[in-house]
Amino acid sequence: MELQESRIDSEWIALNAFRELLKISTKGDLAKATYNDALNFGGELYPALLGQENSVLRRVRESDTTKEFRQRARLRSEKNGVSITALELLLPEIEEYEGLLKIAKISKDRSRVDQLKGRLKTLVNAKNELDPPAHTENQLIFRDATAVAKGLLEMGAGQARRDFELPDGGMLRVRVLHPDKPEQVTGADVIYERHSIDQEEASIVIVQYKIWENRTLRLTDPRLLQQLDKMRTFACGNYLCKSDKAESGYRFPHCAAFLRPTDKLQNADQKFISSGEHIPLCQIDNCKTITERGTPVLEYKKIRKTSLSGEAFEYLFSAEKVGSRIVSYEELAELYEKFKVASDTDHLIIHAQEY
Repeated sequence: MELQESRIDSEWIALNAFRELLKISTKGDLAKATYNDALNFGGELYPALLGQENSVLRRVRESDTTKEFRQRARLRSEKNGVSITALELLLPEIEEYEGLLKIAKISKDRSRVDQLKGRLKTLVNAKNELDPPAHTENQLIFRDATAVAKGLLEMGAGQARRDFELPDGGMLRVRVLHPDKPEQVTGADVIYERHSIDQEEASIVIVQYKIWENRTLRLTDPRLLQQLDKMRTFACGNYLCKSDKAESGYRFPHCAAFLRPTDKLQNADQKFISSGEHIPLCQIDNCKTITERGTPVLEYKKIRKTSLSGEAFEYLFSAEKVGSRIVSYEELAELYEKFKVASDTDHLIIHAQEY
């Protein structure tokens, strides 16, 4: 049970991170950043965690018919002593219904066959869940890009990457770095860079996702504290929040690093809703509360006047109202090399470059 809960936590935190990446990339278009979109996108980039055959969250969202055939296959395998897949049981039934409807069509049987047609449609839908067709443009929100960006800052040479074409005609390069064992994911970092290739500069934001319970996050986990210190040193210590040029127009401070506590998914089949807040790392100490037992915690009621909601954060970053100061490629490369931002062993790192 504990292992199952850990797996659900890992998938849920990754799903939220991928969804936020989609919302930023589509400039807040929720119709193009649904949880299903995020599942498909995350499944393409991290199949061991969110792929069709591995994801617990995908399984509970399957139709009752698909679940039925999975159960039948499991019990039939036990009965016969050989492995039988759900698809092997399903395909003969589809053939039978198709054959019956073909007979009705050839004989011009005018009697009602709506029940047969309905059942066939249900079976075909189950087949697509068990054996999904290759992703089409409609199934994967972004199209794979064939053009390779010239002049884009290269981070992590040799690491696998995917390039996508964005709805507004821009491009997005994504790298996903993750623990060898998917269930070891205890947090997720989205590093999002908005590039100006001609000027060889970018603005960045780093968001760390951690699950909190009852909208309370204990600030005692050594791994969390170490990660926060690393992000704080990288962003705040290098004055990414301090502009070195005159600003034209209104904007928020150049905060570049945020903690994003994320509501825990109590069970795998509950409705997907997340209402986590984005709190600047520099404000954590000001917002934390000390419990009667002396435990430092972050509570929603205490941070909500300082933090940004998910919707506000995504809109403001897309509108260039939050995020780091403009950083040259040379400086950014030096920072990444010095601090090894993507070297954690228990964090999912989603590194996205928009250009």
